[in-house]
Amino acid sequence: MPMIADAGLGWIRDDLNWNDVEKQKGVYVIPAQTLKWIKAAHANNLKLILLLNKGNTLYTNPYDPEAYARFSAAMAKQLKNEVDAFELQNEPANFGYTKYYGGHWNGIDSTGKQEPWVTNYVTLLNKAAKAIKAVNPTVKVIGLGSVAPVNFRQIQAGIAPEVDGLTDHPYSYRTVPELIPYSGSAGILKRDGIATADDKGTFSSQIEMYRAQSAKYNGPKEIWLTEFGYSVFQPAKKSLFAGFTESAQAKYLQRRLMMGLGMGVTRLMQYDFKDDGKDPHEAEHHFGLVDPELNPKPAYAAVKSLAEATAGFQLEKSTKVEVFPVADRPDTYPIIWDQSMLAAPGTIPVYTFTDELGQTVIALWSAERADGDFTTRIANISIDAGNKKVKSPLMKDLLTGSSTELEFTSKQGKLNLEKISIPDYPVLIYLK
Repeated sequence: MPMIADAGLGWIRDDLNWNDVEKQKGVYVIPAQTLKWIKAAHANNLKLILLLNKGNTLYTNPYDPEAYARFSAAMAKQLKNEVDAFELQNEPANFGYTKYYGGHWNGIDSTGKQEPWVTNYVTLLNKAAKAIKAVNPTVKVIGLGSVAPVNFRQIQAGIAPEVDGLTDHPYSYRTVPELIPYSGSAGILKRDGIATADDKGTFSSQIEMYRAQSAKYNGPKEIWLTEFGYSVFQPAKKSLFAGFTESAQAKYLQRRLMMGLGMGVTRLMQYDFKDDGKDPHEAEHHFGLVDPELNPKPAYAAVKSLAEATAGFQLEKSTKVEVFPVADRPDTYPIIWDQSMLAAPGTIPVYTFTDELGQTVIALWSAERADGDFTTRIANISIDAGNKKVKSPLMKDLLTGSSTELEFTSKQGKLNLEKISIPDYPVLIYLK
């Protein structure tokens, strides 16, 4: 807990299984070990998402919506001053929920018909959210958490107003952070019957499409990305995940976190803090920021650097920034995913903020595969800062922590920076 707090992280997420609490119908006893770590989190000034997870075989239907709602309400009442958000079930498409009800992870059968479990979960979510809010109106309630095609259908089915935020786990698997494998491309559209991102599969388009879908059906306005991450394992067999270098893991986490901040995502949860094991060939064992002995990986310092640098940032739309790459950046490692080619976009994403001093801060990086065989990218940058008088732009490197004053020229009210090195991880330009 102290290491998490020292990294500048504000929230943690962990689960509490229903069958560990209600071992006799109507009697809810939270395990002592659970209470111990919950109190340790708050002792370290960390806020908590508690995942109310799994089913309970005391009931004929282990996912009985009424029984789950009563359990959820009991937890909200007992933990009223201890939990900051309740998340209702973890990845229903992947675990016990679909195993009980039957069905496919993308929510449709071989004929393209929606499967019953998709709306069964919506019923469970809505009932539990209402029960939680009845006893603890101020706590956040979030849910969904399946793959995007299922989440989009569940939003359409109708999410209760008591649900504050929708959840998603946008793992990139084998691609760069700017891409989502389940996109709007022809193969995936044919398979899922619904597009959840643009044809290039960009992460930014999926966030915007989530917002549009939720607005269309009066769903939650908040987006909580409660899992994503990059494993540094060594693949010894076919896997959904690529094995990334520790350096790439650090850079990709900075890129995904900065995108989320720049798009106004409510919460960003990296999975996970500590490695789950030591098998070098098991992906699930190597997502951590630290190893099983708590020795930090480069990703720990990278996340800490970004967290500290962006503390107090607010989105800022008035400063217009144009970036002109001096040369194209080819992708030498495209991924074929369900008949769709997902190639690193080679773009230079740009987001603008104001910091606690009121300074405009520009975040940007080269969206390419990390640690490739290319030299650092060069670009010219044009900044329309309005009436602001800029003395000396300062560039901060979020991996090394170094800062450099940038030379600039002014022309027709715009600030021009020429031949600026743009690495494959975020840098910040402060307009002082």
